[in-house]
Amino acid sequence: MPPSYNHTLNGVNLTNFRQLTQSGRNNGKSGGYRAPYEWTLESIEQMGAGAAENRMSSTLREASTQLQATTNATVANDISSVNKALQTKLTQTEQLKNMLETCLAEVISEIAELLSTRKRLEERGGKVASKIGVNASRLQVRSGRPNREMTMDDVEKSLLKQQGLLSSFAERVNRAIAQVDKEVAALESVRAKLEADLRDKSEALRVDEAVLSIPTDPSVESSISPSFRRSHTDAIPKTPHSWVRSTEDNLRNAHHWLADSARLRKAILHAIANSRANEHDMSARLNENMMAKVSATRNLREDLQSQLERVRDEQSRAKSQRAQLSAALEAKRGPLAQARERLAVRRARPSRETVNDEVEAALAREVAHLASITQQLSDKVAAVEKEIAALDMAAAQLTDNIRDKDEALRIDERMVMLDGRINVAQRPPSSVASFAVSDMSAPRTQTLSRIRELEASLTMARREREGMESSIRQLKESIGGTGRF
Repeated sequence: MPPSYNHTLNGVNLTNFRQLTQSGRNNGKSGGYRAPYEWTLESIEQMGAGAAENRMSSTLREASTQLQATTNATVANDISSVNKALQTKLTQTEQLKNMLETCLAEVISEIAELLSTRKRLEERGGKVASKIGVNASRLQVRSGRPNREMTMDDVEKSLLKQQGLLSSFAERVNRAIAQVDKEVAALESVRAKLEADLRDKSEALRVDEAVLSIPTDPSVESSISPSFRRSHTDAIPKTPHSWVRSTEDNLRNAHHWLADSARLRKAILHAIANSRANEHDMSARLNENMMAKVSATRNLREDLQSQLERVRDEQSRAKSQRAQLSAALEAKRGPLAQARERLAVRRARPSRETVNDEVEAALAREVAHLASITQQLSDKVAAVEKEIAALDMAAAQLTDNIRDKDEALRIDERMVMLDGRINVAQRPPSSVASFAVSDMSAPRTQTLSRIRELEASLTMARREREGMESSIRQLKESIGGTGRF
């Protein structure tokens, strides 16, 4: 075992030994003689002190060599541990940084998708508002129809149903826009957190890389910027677990909002598609009902016009018949007056000559026949007058009805063209889907509607024909009876 530093093999403290030998050198008097043993002892003591100094120096050199080797190994091990820890930390930080960059890109993309969805909602809201305006204008225009034409028909029901559908969809669009704004605000908050975390991760990478690049040789000048030498004495160090968990919490929160936003966009797109399909179907049915109503009104107006012409023709024939009956009645008034005068004059004969002879009977029959014919003609003239009055009333009613039908037809055509059509025959300016639905269902609907209209017209015509045949039969009978006399 080597001696400890500053001690001899016998454990004598060399510092104390130096003080004793140096103090003993000055015991002799200057200028005097010393004893031989003192002289010899002095040399022996000095040789012992030199040997002790040699051993002490050798011990010191051996201890220094061992300390240097141990120190070099410790420093090398520490540097290796630090470098390994830095490399591990850089790898972890780089992984988290990449995850943050990927998640941030997804958040930015999702925000863009939400803004695009919001724009689509605003466009749909604008189109719906425009259709609500057209619907309101149609209801307002249709309210100006004549009282005779104010019916709760299929067109009115479709307009009211479309009004409710469009209003409901407009409310849903507004709620969806508000929900999208809320979702965008939440994603913007998530984006700010991710960007802050990403900035910190980038700065941490830069700092750790700078730490890793610091040279071990103190003679080599370091190129580290003074900005790295800031002190963060106010920051509380985190544990590795809390450091990773903080980023993981940000990522988990971001993924939660991303999934929620994706569900919201999917629900909105699904709602838009369903609402558009319902809206197109409703628009197609409304267009079918409007066109069917215009066609029905036009056909009914034509039937009314035809019937009015027939009534006017019958009026003309009835007036001609009235003139003939009046002429026949006037023609019978002279013979009747003559026969009555003859009978009255003949009854002025003397009482002796008053007999019911053949002349008397013939005159009586003639008077009775002429009176009966005159009464029949008078009754027929009165009946014809009554029928002419009824025909006049029917013509007036038909004329009023035709006027109302013309006004209703004008209003219905104007209402149809409120959506931007140039004429009634033009297709509605809607999407291709509504055209397809309208084209497929319109022919069948129009055919069925036309069949119902024709059946109603035939029933009305049959009743009118029966009434006219009865009137003509009565007129023919009256004319035939008049011609016999």
